[in-house]
Amino acid sequence: MITKFNADSLVGNIELPSSKSISNRVLMIRALCDHAFAIENLSTANDTVLLNQLLLKIKRSKESTSLEIEDAGTPFRLLTAFCAIQEGREFTLSGSERMKQRPIQELVEALQALGADITYLDKFGFPNLLIKGKRLKGGQITISGKTSSQFISALCLIAPLLEDGLSICIIDEIVSDAYIQMTLDIMSEFGILYSRKNQVITIPHQDYIPRDYAIENDWSSATFFYAMAFLSNNVDIKMKGLYENSFQGDSSIKNIAEQFGIRTQFHNDLCIIKRMSPIAEINSQIFNFLSHPDLAIPLIVAFAIQYPNIQISGIHHLELKESNRIHALQTQLSKIGIHLEYANNLLSFQKELEKEYLNQVIHFESFSDHRIVMSLTLLAIKGYQIKFDNNTCVKKSFPNFFQQIERLGFQQIAQ
Repeated sequence: MITKFNADSLVGNIELPSSKSISNRVLMIRALCDHAFAIENLSTANDTVLLNQLLLKIKRSKESTSLEIEDAGTPFRLLTAFCAIQEGREFTLSGSERMKQRPIQELVEALQALGADITYLDKFGFPNLLIKGKRLKGGQITISGKTSSQFISALCLIAPLLEDGLSICIIDEIVSDAYIQMTLDIMSEFGILYSRKNQVITIPHQDYIPRDYAIENDWSSATFFYAMAFLSNNVDIKMKGLYENSFQGDSSIKNIAEQFGIRTQFHNDLCIIKRMSPIAEINSQIFNFLSHPDLAIPLIVAFAIQYPNIQISGIHHLELKESNRIHALQTQLSKIGIHLEYANNLLSFQKELEKEYLNQVIHFESFSDHRIVMSLTLLAIKGYQIKFDNNTCVKKSFPNFFQQIERLGFQQIAQ
């Protein structure tokens, strides 16, 4: 059971994990380089550890290789493109039951348009995959941006190695666009030149320039502590390894937080968040999370508790994540009288009287989804006693999350 004493105060020093998103991209770049380089502060999140192991397996293996990618969405997408250009080699990419429900058709069709040899082993448009690596020339492709930014990031990463480079025309709205830009920014750190005009990304044929690289800490993980700060009147949280001018898109949380009386200060790589004004009622407004999906889940929980007049848009792609995150929050928050109404890509909140729920343990399902678990943990700040069917899934992005929140007064009590 997770509870919190002195709920109106959040004071402490937090050790954040390194960025999983940056780590995964830098690992891919190292695998695409002619020479290895050192990576400092590499993420210990399960997705990154698994990706590193799989890349080593690919490097050491010969003609045919089986890759079990479990529930790791980013590694599955990045490796699909990577394996497609491994000339003369054959790969079987398989994943968990949830992974088999996550679409990959747009990425596969884009690679096939370049000449890739990819076959679906189960349901059309979904993992698992058989990939026979070939030498791809490159050229021009068109891909939808409405399903996953990782499809486009995967194509960008291999683009410099293609003989004719790659011009990617993105149609439809772009979800999680900040992550595409992050990919391009990281590639430029390794010498890659590119142009981006409107929804066309052009990357000529060129070589990555290897260099030792230090990974920033993770702004997506910091978001959970910002969301906690939205719910408390006394906030003084210090987090190292975050930079004001980070190319992580989720650093925009500091700008959102300021609208709720939370100020962010930086001293070199030390980030300090403090509440500068008491919690106040916020008039109705709409926040769009189309480009920043990892901000959405903790802030939905915070808004549902404290700011129910707020509405959320740009979240339809959350249905395709590790769980159907909209459905997960709807079912779990209803257990404490908070109802999420979702229609026409707009999420709004309705609350019942909550006091009847405060003196009982609330049992939540995790859906094996790290962000669902960490976000629902915020409820302890408001006096709820909560218990999960499984909380080990936080290892996917923030392995020591529960140890860190204990520094802010949360307690885990055995039952």
